[in-house]
Formats: sequence, C-alpha cells, structure tokens
Amino acid sequence: MDRSLKWRTFGLIGIVLLCFYILMPSASVFGLVEDDPLPAWVPERLRPNRVNLGLDLQGGTHIVYSIDLDKAVDDKASELKREIESDYAENEKLTQKPVVRVPVFPIGSVTVTFPDATVRDQLVSEIKANFKEFIADRECPKEEVPGAYCFKVSAEYAETVKKSALANAVNTIRERIDEKGIAEPSVVQKDDQIIVELPGLDEEKKQQTRDIIARTAKLEFKVVDNNSEYMKTLFGHVGSEGKEGKPTEPRAIRDEIYAEIDQWRPDDGGAAQVDYYLISRDRKESMTVEEAKKIECVNRSGKPTDQKARVVDGRIECNVSGRNVIARYLEDLAKQDPKFKVPDDRQLAYELVEPRDDSKDKRSFWRTYYLERAVRLTGTSISNAMGSYDPNTNRPIVLLDFNRYGGRVFGDLTAEITGKKLATILDDKVKSAPIINGAIRGGRASITMGGSAAGRQEIERDELVNVLKTGSLPAPLKEESKSDVGPTLGRDAIEKTKLSFIMGAILVLIIMVGIYRWSGWIAVFAVMFHTVMTLAIMALFGATITLPGIAAIVLSVGMCVDGNILIYERIRDELQLGKSVRGAVDLGFSRAFSAILDGQLTTATAGWVLLQYGSGPIKGFAVMLLVGVFTTVVTNTWVTRIFFDWYTRKQGPSGTISI
Repeated sequence: MDRSLKWRTFGLIGIVLLCFYILMPSASVFGLVEDDPLPAWVPERLRPNRVNLGLDLQGGTHIVYSIDLDKAVDDKASELKREIESDYAENEKLTQKPVVRVPVFPIGSVTVTFPDATVRDQLVSEIKANFKEFIADRECPKEEVPGAYCFKVSAEYAETVKKSALANAVNTIRERIDEKGIAEPSVVQKDDQIIVELPGLDEEKKQQTRDIIARTAKLEFKVVDNNSEYMKTLFGHVGSEGKEGKPTEPRAIRDEIYAEIDQWRPDDGGAAQVDYYLISRDRKESMTVEEAKKIECVNRSGKPTDQKARVVDGRIECNVSGRNVIARYLEDLAKQDPKFKVPDDRQLAYELVEPRDDSKDKRSFWRTYYLERAVRLTGTSISNAMGSYDPNTNRPIVLLDFNRYGGRVFGDLTAEITGKKLATILDDKVKSAPIINGAIRGGRASITMGGSAAGRQEIERDELVNVLKTGSLPAPLKEESKSDVGPTLGRDAIEKTKLSFIMGAILVLIIMVGIYRWSGWIAVFAVMFHTVMTLAIMALFGATITLPGIAAIVLSVGMCVDGNILIYERIRDELQLGKSVRGAVDLGFSRAFSAILDGQLTTATAGWVLLQYGSGPIKGFAVMLLVGVFTTVVTNTWVTRIFFDWYTRKQGPSGTISI
C-alpha cells in the first residue's frame, strides 16, 4: 500500500472522529438529544464548546445602545481639575490658592483663575509641563476673569478617551450580563454603538437585564451649595404662600412647582445654613413629537418609548417626570432672564423622594439640589460594595468600602465641609444628601435605597451591588432600538431548516448518483464531511449560528458540489482522450484545482468585504461563508482525492471507473 495514502486515510478518519467529538455537546442544541451526550468523567477543560443558536433561531432580544462619549471627555476634564487642585493643596508656598473650574461648554474644557497674578506664569508653565500629552490651549471667553488660563482636553487625547470608553463599556456590559447568568449573550461594538443580543429570556428577565445594562453606576460625591444667592433668587421668583407653600408665579402655578426651604444649625455652633430647593411631581401632558423627543418619551423615529404614552390627534400624551418639569421651567426662565442661568461651576441635581408616613399626599416627588459642579470623589475609589440594612429604619442600603486613597480623601472632604450637605449621586440622581457634622474617617460610607416599594428596594440594592462590583460605565447609555423574536418563530425556523437540509441532501444524492453513478456516492460523502467539518469549526470557537449563517452553509454545500463536478468533468475529458484511469484521475484533479481555487478565492474576497463592513445577520453570513470556503477547498482537493486513490488502486492499471 502507498504509505502516503495510508497516512492520509488515518488522518481523514482522525479528523472525522475529532469533528464528531467536538459536535457532541451541540447535539442537544439541534434537538437530537436532550442532554449533553459526553460522559460526566470527561474533564471540563477537555469539553468542547457548543454551537450557539442566534436570536432568529431560539428567540430573544436585540438592543442597540448609543453612548454619550462627550460625557466621558468631560469626566476626563474633571479628573484633570482634581489633579491640579490636589497639586495646589499640597503646595504650602501658595498663600492664595488658584480656582479651578470645569465649564459646561465647550466639552472637556478647564479654566484656572489666579488670585495672585505674580505666580500665574509659573503655574501655567507647570500645568503645560505636567499635562502636555493631554491638553491643548483654548481662547478664554470675553466674560472670563482677566489673567485666567483656559485649556481643554486635546483632540488626540479626546479620541483616545472615546475609544477607551467604548471598549470599557462593552467589557462592563458583558460582565454585568455574565453576573446574571444569561447563556450565550452577544455584546459587540459597531462604530459608536453597542449591540446586545440576549437569547431565550422571558419578559421579566429581559426588563431586569435591560435595567442593569443601562445603569451607568457612575457614583459621585459633590458638595451642596447651601446659602446660595442663586437659589434664594429663584425661591423668591417662584414664591411660597401660606402654610402649604403654594407658588405665586403663574408658570410655576400651572406646572405645580413648589419652592421649599430646609434650615439647620451645625452641631459645632457655626452659622445657620439654608438650603433652598424646588419640588414637582410627575404629570401627564400632551405635546408635539419634537417636545416628546427632548424628554425621551419617543425615540428618534417618533415611536413611543413609554408604554403609557399615547398618540392623540398627532400629539403625544406623555408622562412627564417631575425633574423634567423643573428642568424645562428653568430652561425657559433662563431664556427670559439671564440671571436664572445656572453658573458654569454649579449644577442642579434631582432626588426622587418618597412621602413620609404622616404626609397627606402619598405621591412621590422630585426635589432639586444646587451643587458645586466639581466632583470631589468618585466610585473608582471604592474597593468593595455589599448589601445590608439600615439599623435605624430597616431600609435596604449599600455599604461602600473605600480604598486607601478614597478613605483619606473622604475623611478630608467631610472635615472640610462640616455643617454642609454632601450629595451622593448615582447615575445623575441624588440618592442622599446628609448633613456632615464632622470628619468621617475609617473609609466607609453607605447609600440608602429609595423611590420604590420595599421589595423593589431590595432588588435595586442587589443590582446596584452587582454593577458597582463590575465597574461603572464610562458614560451614560441610551437605548436606540429594541426588537424581540419569539421562541415559537425560532423553533419553526429550526424545523424548516432541518427539512430543507434533508430535502437538499436527497436532491444532491439523486442528481450526483444519477449523473456520475458510483463516483456520485463519493461526492455525497464529501458533502457530508464538508457540513460536519464546518459545524465543528463553528462549535470549536463557540460561534453563534443564525438563519443567514445557515444560508451560507447551504451555499457552501453548493460550492462543494460544484467543485466535485469540475473534477469529474475533467476526469471524463481525460478518459475520452484515451488516458488510463489512474492518469485521468491525476490530470483531472490537477487541472480542476486552479479553477476551484480561483472560484473559492473570489468568494472568500466577497466574504471578507461583508465581514469588514457588515453587521448583525450580514456578518454572521460572512463568517459562515469564509469557513465554508475553507472546508470546500479541503474537501475537494484532499478528501475526494483520498477516495479516488482508493478506488483506482482497487481497479488496477487496466480497470474502469464509474463516472
């Protein structure tokens, strides 16, 4: 026996056995068996991956998110601000500390003002030297303090920040989904969007998972600006009349916006503190589509995002949250009178407050906090988070343990602002704002859950612990679109796919055997090997098969059959020229090879283009097509040749061939 033929045969048998071993766990996916057929004693590290079914085959949810990359750049500006302030705090030679601010516009900008003009040039030079890789100068606005130094995050560094934010967001979302134990999720980045596919979930788990994904988990600590002249002026404008504190300004009366006061005196006997704030409750309003888009009651295409929203006479009836009512009121007020524009170094934040037990009105409401815009501490300084209960109220809380840096900064911060309020902000919502009565050392703080029923508070607490442990998103996510595929549709697709494969295999068998007789059986086995090897490669990498992917498999089966036909016709031509069986087979394979290779390279080029520029189903089709091209070349040029070599060896030099 030809030693080469013997080793090629052993190699083919080994590959077939390996393919079947790889596909054994996937047998349950295709409904051939109920459980994994691999024995329990097979070690976990030797167990191959399974072929995963896409949403169109098993049902699930397809969600497209966009990410606020400008917020990530703005956060970098805040980090630069904190670093510069830290340098100045440690510089004992500076008797008058420069003031560092992060303006709202332009994005990623920082402004430094110098009370002592004599040190300005030196300090500006130090900033440029320390942060030269991250910043670029910008022109200060005309209304800025003379001598101020204005700069921004450089365009090159901003681009790096955005790319990093997208990559980190993908990893964080994947970790959060993995924590939920969801099988075979898909999280991929496409340009500036993130596409999430969640197969096989019921409605409740879908919603829970969407909530967890969308939570930025951006934890920040900011100082409340008590005794603010801005809020005092706003309080006077809205008005507060009678025991119920009813507003007196017409627009505030219409929108049911109330002005309130919180007063206290610090434990150390310092000056009395006053916190002016506004409150408002959720309300139903009829508005235009453009107005509804601003409050995200409808998406970009004009479809309602709120299940309770209705379209009536071309207008949208939306449930407007109290925070949106106040924000809209203040925006219009600032347009009428510039004194009501919030300063660049301040911001308004909102807290959802549950009514007290003795309150007559049992509806929750939103209240404002007037904050210093500077972030004093972030969630990056947290080393651990755990769920617990408040010993005084028995309400669910999240206990936070700071790392060494965070514990020191938190202790210094609370010592600095004794008598004031410190707001804990999670995902742009104030969770609590306690009065700081003294320095809090020890590196521990807590977040009180609220805004929902007791049972829901526990769920929110556990979800918050999860997202804090897996890390915060670098910027807020916005859900752009969502589509659901029912499991019934997926099962129907699988059944129809099975039927089409069986019918296709029968037709291939009839045609190939009918035309090429016994050589046709070789082509039938080659197609079977081709299909098994294609699925085994996909299973080896844990790939997901979709309907377009199955279409690519069917297409590659056709290419495999075409390759065999090319070989058979070449062999026939050589036999008609009087060549021996052995010579005809050798020349047939040799002369058909270039045509097969050219055709497969052309197909592979098209598949590569689809892979680079396609997304979703198109990308799945391209992956399967490229795998099919590889297995087609292997099958046509190697597997089929082994069978013909055995066939001609058996027939001998003077034998015939059935083709």
